[in-house]
Amino acid sequence: MGDDVMALIPLNQTVTITPPGGFDPDYNTPIPGVPYALKCRFSEGVKLVRNQYGAEVVSVGTFYFDKLADISLNDSLTYTNELSAETTYTPIAISVKRALNGKPLITEVDV
Repeated sequence: MGDDVMALIPLNQTVTITPPGGFDPDYNTPIPGVPYALKCRFSEGVKLVRNQYGAEVVSVGTFYFDKLADISLNDSLTYTNELSAETTYTPIAISVKRALNGKPLITEVDV
């Protein structure tokens, strides 16, 4: 499979990812980094997932990205739906689904 092969699922939506940019030295508050857009599929739906500490938490949706997306639990994901409602999410759990040969197929980000 080359890099020009279509994604495993159609990625017809776009989300803006804002990584952390560090901390304000005076107030010790997070400073947002440089935002960038990434193609995705967003699926709303409530489900229980385990967070980074192993606790069960409620997820309100899942973002799907092609292959291995560079997203961390500290990023903010801002999504605008078809009704022009903009919502910013924080990742709860990130998982990578891989093919039998170990190559990443899709990254799932529960929010």
